[in-house]
This record gives sequence, C-alpha cells and structure tokens, in this order.
Amino acid sequence: MAISRSRSRDNRYMISGTYQNLSIGSTTTRSKSTGLNGTCDDVIGNFPNPNGLEIIQLSRNYPGLTGERINAITGVVERRFNTFPLNYTPGPFDPRAKFPALTTLGKSNYAWRILSEGNPSAPDMSLPTMIAELKDLPQMMRTWYRVLLNFQKDARWIRRVVTWRENYRTGKPVPEYISKIDSKILPNFLHHLANLAEAVANGHLTWRWAIKPLIKDISLMCDFSYLVSKRFAELRKLQNGQTIRRRIRLAENYEYVNTPNQIFHSEGAIIRGTRHVAYQEKVWGTVKYKLPGGKLFPYDNRELLLKARRLVYGITTHETLATAWELMPWSWFADWFLGIGTVIKATNNTLGLVHSDCCLMRSTLSETAISINPALSDSWPKLLSDFHESYSRKERFIVAPIIPFAPTYLPVLTGKALSILTSLAVLRENPVKYLKDLGPYTLKYRRPKS
Repeated sequence: MAISRSRSRDNRYMISGTYQNLSIGSTTTRSKSTGLNGTCDDVIGNFPNPNGLEIIQLSRNYPGLTGERINAITGVVERRFNTFPLNYTPGPFDPRAKFPALTTLGKSNYAWRILSEGNPSAPDMSLPTMIAELKDLPQMMRTWYRVLLNFQKDARWIRRVVTWRENYRTGKPVPEYISKIDSKILPNFLHHLANLAEAVANGHLTWRWAIKPLIKDISLMCDFSYLVSKRFAELRKLQNGQTIRRRIRLAENYEYVNTPNQIFHSEGAIIRGTRHVAYQEKVWGTVKYKLPGGKLFPYDNRELLLKARRLVYGITTHETLATAWELMPWSWFADWFLGIGTVIKATNNTLGLVHSDCCLMRSTLSETAISINPALSDSWPKLLSDFHESYSRKERFIVAPIIPFAPTYLPVLTGKALSILTSLAVLRENPVKYLKDLGPYTLKYRRPKS
C-alpha cells in the first residue's frame, strides 16, 4: 500500500561574535544561524513502481568580521570586531522565482517529448524526409549565387555612399569615383540596403531549414555503424523479454542576476558591494519499453540486423506519415503551437511495444554570493570566510500525455521562432518594391563653415 510521508532535517548551528565600540565603552554580542536544513516528501510501499518525490535543501554560510579601527592621530583603538556576524542575511532565494512550478499542461508537454525522443520505434534520422527535401537544393543554390553576387556589389556601393557623406561633412576632397554617384542618392541607398536585408533573411532561413538539418543528417550517417549496433542490441534485449530504459535530456537553463550597490553591513562599519544570484534548471525524463505479454520477435539475427538498419534510417510505414507532415506547407509553424510532429513521432509503434514508468525529473538551484566594493566600504574589517547561500529543489513526477495535442509554453514564440518569422516577413513583403515611388529625392549635406 502506497503511503505518503514527509521528513525534515535541520543541521544548522549558531555562530556568535562581538562588536566593541571602545570610544563609548559599549559591547554588542550577536549570534547567527548557519548550516543546512531541508525537507523530503516521498511515497513508500509502492515498490517497484515509480513514485513522486520532492527534496528541498537550504544551505547558508555567513562570515564573521574581524579587525580593529585605529585613530590615525592618537593611535588608539576605537572599534573592534571579533568574529562579529555579517548582518546581511536575507536567506536563500527560491529558484521558483525564475523557474516556476510546472503546470499540468507543462508536464503533459514534457510527457509528449519523453515518448517522442525516447521511442525505440522512432528513427535516428528520417531518410525519406531527407531525400524529399533534396528537391529544394537546386533552387537554394541559385538563390545563394544571386545573394553572393549582389552582396559584394551592394556592400561596395553603400561603402562609397558613406565615404561620400563623410567627405562632404568634413570638407575633405571627394574622390573622382565617388563624385560620379547618381544624384538620386536616397532611393539608390535604400534599394541596396533592402537587397542586403533580403540577403540576410534568405541566408538565415537557408541555414535554419536546409544547411543545419543537412549537417545533422550527414553527421548521423557518419555514425551509421554505431547507431545500427546500438539499435540491434536493444532489439536483442526486447527479443529476450527484457525491458529497455531510455533517458532523455529535456531542458537546461541558466539565469544570472547582479544587484549592485547593496549594503551588506552597517553596524560599526559600512560594507557595500554587489550581490550575485545564479539560477539553474535541469530537466530530464525516463521511460521504459518492452514487448507486451511476453511476446518475442520472430526474427533471426540477420533479419534483426536488417530491422535495425530500417529503424535507424526511418524506412517504415509510419515514417511515411511523418514525412508527409514535414513536407506540408507551414507544418513547422503548426508544430510551434500544436506539436503535431512530436505527437506523430511519439505514437510511432512499428515494433509493437508498450511503455511504462514515464517519469519527469527536475532540478532547480539558486546560489548567492557577494563581492565587496572597496571604494564604497570601510577597509579595516575583514571577512573570515566567503558569503554563500543556496536553495536546491529536486522533483520527480509520474507523467503521461493527457491531451491529444500539446500546446507549447508561453511565451509561444521564442527568439528562434521570432527570427524565422522576421526573415519570412522580409522576404514576403519585398522591401525593394516600396522604393519605386520615392521620386527624385536627394540626400544633401552642407560643408561645415570654416
């Protein structure tokens, strides 16, 4: 019987020290708690099934101050710190400030990705899709030839215009080849600038949709022998009735927050500096696959090896459906919001397997440190150790895709998506066509008066 339980630990201890203001004869004693504490929430009595888990650990290391302030004229000690605790102790920052708790929709998204990227029936590379996309290679080469041909001409023309403007502004003599530039300087300048914008947009899309996927596919083809041997070993395990386990890396994010001009100590001395907080998130998943009901593959080693080769290259009936979806216009855009391609890959069951124990693991961490600004701080007190705070949260969830299609996280448009849409907008609108009606406008510059 599964029973939830919650445990806690507290290994903190007290540090103490004194501050003496000898000029008025007062002594202040202060203590501060430092060390580790945390909680653990888990489930027992459910072995061997997976269970949810949450482990929280907070760590603190607060330094003490030591030193003496001596009057420069009289040579008398005025103030003294003896392991006096730093009074800046805000407590560890919860990493959920930057990486919020996962929602039901977020867990469903990750479940689709786990089943998609960990699916033994899914190919390492889709040979049908790669062959179908090669039809765009001639057009891509023609486009790039035109882009490279115009790029040098446009860049040279713009460089001449900039030189022409600079010479007129500073009163320098104008070279002969620059003086022959057409008087309709503004339309020509914008025309060449628009050509460069189209070249950059075209180059970006070619890299995203053609060159980068092609490089990835070629690198996988170079590892063909390794991929086939790995897939063959998995098929042998399944044929022997064993279970295979896949581990998938899902996300790894970092954020840094620096807050300057913070007061870290103000009692008896002023210590200022910058607070540094580093946030980290790592997400991964695991899933198990096996043949249902103790069934076995009716293949010998030769047929099993041929099956492994077909699986690596995606020469299967289900991959035909995936290729058809990939080649549909704007399918990439629909995948941003609906994840249909991910669902198609996750539901590929060419081998007839069943999955179980689909788990999602997430580790988030925040670490805080300080750096002292000597120009804004008193120099006589010294820190006996480094200031450090950390907040660690480890979670495990039992997940399953609960909706047919998984919308993406908000914001739905990442930087990569926005760059693709921007490039498409530039090519679709064709900035050059807006320059036809500019008329005989000229760009005039007056020489500065001497």
